[in-house]
Amino acid sequence: MKLKYIDALRGIAIIMVIIVHTSQYGKSLYNSTIGLVLGQGARGVQLFYMASAFTLLLSYNYRKGKEKQATRNFFIRRFFRIAPMYYLGIVYYIFQNGLGPRYWLADVSEITFSNILANILFVHGVNPYWITSLVPGGWSITVEMFFYALFPILMLRIKSLSSALNFTILSLLFLFLIKFFLVGNPLISSSRLWEEFLFLFFPSQLPVFGLGMIAYYIVIEKQKTLSTLNIILISLMFLSQFLLKQYIPGHILISVFFLIFICFIAKYPFLFFVNKITQFIGKISYSAYLVHFAVLFWLKKYNLVDYFEITTQVDSLINLLIRFLIVLFFTVIISYATFTLVEKPFMNLGKRIILKLNGDAVN
Repeated sequence: MKLKYIDALRGIAIIMVIIVHTSQYGKSLYNSTIGLVLGQGARGVQLFYMASAFTLLLSYNYRKGKEKQATRNFFIRRFFRIAPMYYLGIVYYIFQNGLGPRYWLADVSEITFSNILANILFVHGVNPYWITSLVPGGWSITVEMFFYALFPILMLRIKSLSSALNFTILSLLFLFLIKFFLVGNPLISSSRLWEEFLFLFFPSQLPVFGLGMIAYYIVIEKQKTLSTLNIILISLMFLSQFLLKQYIPGHILISVFFLIFICFIAKYPFLFFVNKITQFIGKISYSAYLVHFAVLFWLKKYNLVDYFEITTQVDSLINLLIRFLIVLFFTVIISYATFTLVEKPFMNLGKRIILKLNGDAVN
């Protein structure tokens, strides 16, 4: 079941991500407010997560009762959707960056075999030195794969808006507790990397997936009622905020805004948001996510990130716009090629494997 606004949401998400990473290159004279706004483009990853949870529920409920081995088929589909392009990314970024020291390794001197193996197995999210040091942005892929691993278990309990809300609140309470402990008990020597890891790791992002499931039950199932347990858990969440002196993380608050946006765009798919361009970019967004880092690398390598003398804030913004359009142009071209030559053939291979394993079962 294809929904145009879901592809559009993915397109908007990857455009946000490309904007923030593009803004980190070249000369800039923006003020702090503009810098803050541009920085929020990073929240495109959370929009990806919410769209992912939404579509997983949509697909699960569509196929429910139609497959004999639904869980097995789910993992086959997810593996062939994610792994081939990510493995290509591993090979390419080792070629591009080598195995030497880099920002994300902190005080570790090189990419180790264990790091590479963890990336191949998608468990690199368990180690601060592995989570995103090999493939740029690789942290979001390991988080996504952890959610895939958890999803069939969640489907045993999450069957309504109320249960989706309970899960989201409980995952947020769990995040408060684990961060309360881990902030004061770092497991590595680099305080900078430890702080970033506590944002990137799976528990920090799990409530975002919950919000995506809430969006599904509101938009697709048209559910709106809450239970007494929901109210109790919401009260506990705010009580824990007071007792642990923690605030709801910014990426969660923005994801609540995304929840409203998804509900809005599903009902009112305005052309500005849902159009052929955003839908097309959304379809190739996974490739684009992995590719745009390489485009930026080569532009910087050949000093192609600034295009004229930067003397004012307006100059900076025009320069950024030109850089963004160039990065988007090359990213789309390369990503369409990798989508056509890598993603689609392997997704079709996964479908053929499922058909063969299912025999005459309906796929």
